[in-house]
Amino acid sequence: MKWYSYFHIMSFRQKSIRLCLTLVVLTLIYWLLPSIYSYFSNQSRFIHNYKLEIMNKLNLTNNMKKQTCRMICRAISSVPNSKFPSSTSNTSELTNYASLKPRDNKFSHSLLGGSWMFKEQNLFRRSDEQCNSSPESGVVIIFVCTNRWQQLTITLLNLIPILQKQRLCYRIFVIEQAESGLLNKAKLMNVGFMEAMKHFQFECIVFHDTDLAPLNDQIPYGCDEQTFITPVHLGVALDIRNYTLLYPTLIGGVLKISNNHFLTVNGYSNSYWSWGQEDDDMEKRLTSFNIKYIHINESIGRYRAIPHTQQSHTKVPEHVILLNSAVSRIPYDGLNSLQYRVISTINKSLFTHILVSVGPSPYT
Repeated sequence: MKWYSYFHIMSFRQKSIRLCLTLVVLTLIYWLLPSIYSYFSNQSRFIHNYKLEIMNKLNLTNNMKKQTCRMICRAISSVPNSKFPSSTSNTSELTNYASLKPRDNKFSHSLLGGSWMFKEQNLFRRSDEQCNSSPESGVVIIFVCTNRWQQLTITLLNLIPILQKQRLCYRIFVIEQAESGLLNKAKLMNVGFMEAMKHFQFECIVFHDTDLAPLNDQIPYGCDEQTFITPVHLGVALDIRNYTLLYPTLIGGVLKISNNHFLTVNGYSNSYWSWGQEDDDMEKRLTSFNIKYIHINESIGRYRAIPHTQQSHTKVPEHVILLNSAVSRIPYDGLNSLQYRVISTINKSLFTHILVSVGPSPYT
């Protein structure tokens, strides 16, 4: 009987403790829920506000000047079904690409400025019908180039056949910094996004290193469904790294990201002069907004790092400090604080070349 009473008392005590804990949790939820809601509501308004600020910065008063995929379709020549460009995965052939001319018949000719879309030869369908049913938006490929024009040529002559084989509507932009001092790659990528917004209608961007030539025509460069769910790291497996990912949070080299995600994190930081850490900063921005990213399978995302003359990479100790404050700088360091001056915009045969002044480096 005593044992029964003992267990009965213990059971009653446990139930009482559970009840008390439940009441405490419910009380906390009751008091904290408005604060949590207010926090996320304010964060949402903050995102919306600087998105508006960025769009106002663009000052797109005449969208009719912006090129669309349907405009490209109406202007470009049709491609026979049997004629598909072929890319190369042969290392020695990649090296030989350096001697090819821009108008080499490795791919279908693009419009001036580096835009293209697939337009099928169809005897049973009028050209205007095909163009009217085409999507308006495409994908933008952005390169930052500084003294690596030979590497860019090799990369383009291998990339463009892949884009065309995938029947993508695309436009390629190459951004060059006018100043000869320290390079600000991340700032130039922001410039590329802003200038592309003025010239072309697109839904996602691929930020592409100049010296990485794709080796697999299955690399998904288009704005597919996955792109709108998560950013996709394409430059996973490089030949110089034995085709393995260097570290789990690496998203540099070749990154595909939707306009919405890029605007949400306020683009790249403008503070990284010289080489290093700007991609890690972007990773922290994505993570802070709970934007998941994925690495494409290593068997698909394969690239060759094209050799080039080693440039002096000035080490900037401030980069470590910047990286530690990456999240706190998002509201005021990015697209909404971007300052630059366009010196020239030239529509070349394979790309749109934009020369810009981004101001002097604070470290020189």
